[in-house]
Amino acid sequence: MPRKIISTLITLTFVFSFFPAVVLAGEGTFGDYMGEIGTKVGRGLVNIITSPAEIPCTMGDEMSVRGGSGFFTGFGKGIAFMLRRILVGVTEIGTFMIPMERTIPPVCQKTI
Repeated sequence: MPRKIISTLITLTFVFSFFPAVVLAGEGTFGDYMGEIGTKVGRGLVNIITSPAEIPCTMGDEMSVRGGSGFFTGFGKGIAFMLRRILVGVTEIGTFMIPMERTIPPVCQKTI
């Protein structure tokens, strides 16, 4: 009896190991899916690690527009942007199995 249960479990494992490939066949290839989720995890890690760079970048941008007073507004905005980048990074890592496009630009690059 145990031998039959083990062989059944092995067979079911083999059959269901191809399930993601069958489900994703209409969307693209399984390799594309794996590459996209790997990219998303990496992008999330980069967002978390580089988030402190938002403070000096934003301060520089604000100071070029407002002069000396831009230091304080840039510091405040930089903290807010840093927290946003951390939140986006954690969200990307937490939902890595759902591929999606980049939501915010890389650090110190302005959107057009």
